[in-house]
Amino acid sequence: MKKRILFCFAHPDDETFTVGGLLASLAKREDVETIVYSATLGDAGKCGNPPVCTKEQLPHVRKKELEQAAAILGIDHVITDTYPDGKLPEYEEQLVETIHHMIEQYKPKVVVTFPPHGISGHRDHQAIQRATYRAVTAMDHIVEQLYYVTVVGRSDRYGDPIENIDIVFTFTDEEAKKVRQALLAHRTQHLSVERVFPTVHHDSFHKFQNREYFIRAWSKESDPPYPF
Repeated sequence: MKKRILFCFAHPDDETFTVGGLLASLAKREDVETIVYSATLGDAGKCGNPPVCTKEQLPHVRKKELEQAAAILGIDHVITDTYPDGKLPEYEEQLVETIHHMIEQYKPKVVVTFPPHGISGHRDHQAIQRATYRAVTAMDHIVEQLYYVTVVGRSDRYGDPIENIDIVFTFTDEEAKKVRQALLAHRTQHLSVERVFPTVHHDSFHKFQNREYFIRAWSKESDPPYPF
């Protein structure tokens, strides 16, 4: 039976920004199945400059962009929800129930989400972290480990020191190309993509030196096995 890993995020593009390399790597594995959940359709986001679509079209377009990125990264299942973008803290109780039901349906052994600071400080990122933590720890008969994906070496208040990191996941240049293609699939969000990854339009692109960082937030066992 395949090991299932559930990734819980707030917006379309969160998956590529945070765990794109891991997802591209896991896609090559026949023993792993990946599920990506986006609580919103990113309807409060920008439409691009020049605009890729109208504001009214944005939720539909961003859902399609997520599906395109998922196909590039080889994600097995994509689940999109319609919670209001920018207002997830107001729906935290409902989010806990939603994630609870997903865990019951897919029975993941490992769950990944944002850290408490949300990487960028976004309130939606922080809300999905809290809801995921609550849902996972109430479902310890199914889930065995919960991880936060984070960044290190940031000069601002968001991020974590390298001493706190439990797993440094390194991916290949081939997988980095998949991440680049997936980032570019989020066309409406090109301003954010270009700000975070200035080399995204160049062959020299890399994502944090092809590394992604994870903190073990919770596990059933005191010495759990490698999650990925």
